Amino acid sequence: MAPRTPKTRPVVHLVCQAHIDPVWMWPWQEGAREAVSTFHTAANLIDEFPGFVFNHNESLLYEWVEENDPRLFMRIKRLVKAKRWNITGGWYLQPDCNMPAGETIVRLVLEGRRYFKRKFNAEPTVAYNFDSFGHPASFPQILKQAGFGLYIHCRPPAHLLNLPAPLYRWQGHDGTQIMAIRPDTGWYCTGPKGVIGTQTPHQQALNGIAAARATGKDQLVMWGLGDHGGGPTREDLLALGELIKATADVDVQHSTHEAFLARIEKQVKPREVPVHADELQRAFAGCYTSVSAVKRGMRRSEAQLDSAERWAAIAWWRCGLPYPAAELNKAWKAVLFNTFHDTLAGSYIETAHAGVMDGFGYAGHIAANIAFKAQNALLPTTPPQLGSVPFYVFNPHPFAVKMPVSRHIMFDYRPLPQIPEFGLFDEDGAAVPCQIGGGTYQQSSGSWQPHVHFMAEVPALSVRRYEVRVGASPAHSHQPLSVTENNDGMVVENTWLRATFARASASLVSLIDRATSREMLRGPLRMVAMRDTGDAWGGETNVDYNTPLGAFEALTPEEVGARWAGEDAAVGEALRILPSAEHPALKGQPSELRNTVSCTVEGLSGWRHSLASVQVTLYADAPHVDVRTRLHLNDRRKMIKLQMPFDLPNPDVQCEVPYGVARRAADGSEHAGNRWVRITSGDAAVGVANDGQYGFAVTSDGVFGASIARGAVHTRWGDQTIEPNERHTFIDQGQIDTAFRIIVGASDEVATRLIPAALELNQPLDAFAVFYPPMPRQSGADAARPFVRIEPPTVQLGALKKAEDEDAIVLRLVESAGRATKATLHIDGMKRTKTLTLRAHEIRTLRVTRDGANVIVTDAALGV
Repeated sequence: MAPRTPKTRPVVHLVCQAHIDPVWMWPWQEGAREAVSTFHTAANLIDEFPGFVFNHNESLLYEWVEENDPRLFMRIKRLVKAKRWNITGGWYLQPDCNMPAGETIVRLVLEGRRYFKRKFNAEPTVAYNFDSFGHPASFPQILKQAGFGLYIHCRPPAHLLNLPAPLYRWQGHDGTQIMAIRPDTGWYCTGPKGVIGTQTPHQQALNGIAAARATGKDQLVMWGLGDHGGGPTREDLLALGELIKATADVDVQHSTHEAFLARIEKQVKPREVPVHADELQRAFAGCYTSVSAVKRGMRRSEAQLDSAERWAAIAWWRCGLPYPAAELNKAWKAVLFNTFHDTLAGSYIETAHAGVMDGFGYAGHIAANIAFKAQNALLPTTPPQLGSVPFYVFNPHPFAVKMPVSRHIMFDYRPLPQIPEFGLFDEDGAAVPCQIGGGTYQQSSGSWQPHVHFMAEVPALSVRRYEVRVGASPAHSHQPLSVTENNDGMVVENTWLRATFARASASLVSLIDRATSREMLRGPLRMVAMRDTGDAWGGETNVDYNTPLGAFEALTPEEVGARWAGEDAAVGEALRILPSAEHPALKGQPSELRNTVSCTVEGLSGWRHSLASVQVTLYADAPHVDVRTRLHLNDRRKMIKLQMPFDLPNPDVQCEVPYGVARRAADGSEHAGNRWVRITSGDAAVGVANDGQYGFAVTSDGVFGASIARGAVHTRWGDQTIEPNERHTFIDQGQIDTAFRIIVGASDEVATRLIPAALELNQPLDAFAVFYPPMPRQSGADAARPFVRIEPPTVQLGALKKAEDEDAIVLRLVESAGRATKATLHIDGMKRTKTLTLRAHEIRTLRVTRDGANVIVTDAALGV
């Protein structure tokens, strides 16, 4: 390590690292090979240059070295022990920081810290995400709870985000502060001499020396070849060695991020460091829509792993089923790998895409197997009855859920002559309203697998049994759901909403909140093509994806036949109710069965070469609207948005970010959000949840545009004109499915209802039919008893899992409404409900243990 320096002289800390993108302009295999090569080079140069120290983070890269070059790994361990190789950063990799779920960010931190502690006995105090395009204000709290003292970032650069100083105190939205730095001495990696847009390490060191002389304070200079690895070079070390000898008034030293932090904490008092109390946003706004399959894959995988962990932990606690920690860790690491900032951003080369999607499939397969086994153990021991098909519905949420369930059922081993009459009943024998036919984007299965659709009500984190009985009459909903049609369109109305659809545009054109008679729309809900000439990133400074080129228009009857159905001689309707009266499952059935539970209206539209289906569903017994879109994108270099023109002038816009909430400008520019966006104007509000879509914009007059897809070029630099004779590949071509949930009402009501609605949309009830449960271990009463119940539902359950190193359950609670909240927590076996006071946006981790018959809940560290 560097020699001691008198306190009177500032130090220029030359911190060498190698920026290695595990996936970018290359697939992951090349990233792994480059990690091995770069680490070899660094170790060799450490031996050659006695004063040199190499720094590196990202436990993923160390794992690759450990698995593929064990001798090099042992050599690195010796260098770490000798303090010549510094373990820093401490994360699994450098992710995109805006799109992963909050718990996914936590797992990125914990996976890296556990690995480095286990393998090197290292606990870094400096975290960094140099190249990530934006950073949410939830990070200070997560970083502080994980044991970090400094956060380093380079983006957004100074021309996009004004900060009070290079070194500042970053204050999160919960009030937590952490020291942060955006170095002004140079970029996070250095280039070879002569490369345009980069500086050599020697030049950056001179920048650091000048700043040290001007301020009298230590300066951080990060150097080393990067992106495709490389790190230190012999030429650079020789040049820096000469500079170190030639500089007398400032100490220039090979150093570490941690050494810089230790000295700067002594040089400046916290009150002398200015505060930035906001997010760190934004660069490359277009990347929050690029390669939509990656976005949907991330959201789906997060939900799958969350559910698998919950059911596995409950099955371990209640039934003694072994907890599959190793399998879950493998699945989590596959998902964490795809959070990398050029992977989740969709800014990687096309040939890397298959490997990226393989990771989601691998994780999903593991999660599905774990959930399958755990749910089998949690099924009730209710004996089946002849002539019935039992349905089991699992609720993964810590609050009671009432939401639609749709499933095909099997009455026999081969198709029957016709679908028998049947009804649905709960575990007490009470009839449950249901309707048959349909299913989202599903074709008729004839008489073999009729489709049943009903509104399930399941207590918190439990399973409920329903039963389909052959020969029974189906029950009708007690709540009104009316449908009227005329030549102009149709109106669907329930207790809460009145929706009007126009045939001329094949779209929803009016949505009235019946409680206030307020019109929430001032135009049609439709797909719109926006100007977009950028590459996969969309340009570092570009935030304009809201200039329309054309709206999708209703297909003509001939286009419905030829372009949509593929029947050139056929004609069809662009606006229709699903399922139609001609649906095979409805033939011979009473007409009232068609809309007993819900009514779905589909609009078919097109623009140039692209087609879209937008399905809008209202329910007899639920106050929200579900919208499912199927886009067939066949146009290049255009962004497609689902435009919802709400009548909400001068709105306040808030959205979910990882374990937090952020306010966004209603200026029509592109922003990133997670599972929901809330738009408020006066005492009225609209909430829109999504199931895997991140980019959006809201205008000053309340028009909300959800960014569905971009037809940009894969990883092309800049905004240049595309020459027709050049060969390019384009992203997001083909079929893209997305789901939304719309909630309207008073502002406070929408704020409360939107959070659980978004959770339900992304993690729906899990329903399946089974005649003989494979290994039932619980009585019906035990299975139906909530395992964890949390109120209010705005306090999210971020994680429910078994602890890493002890027989305990870990709960992670997150206050999501942005206000101090008194929450109640009840866990199966507790004698009394526990009351918790959470400050706004607080993340709180709890440990749950048993002492005989007593359940004990205590606060715990983030990484328990």
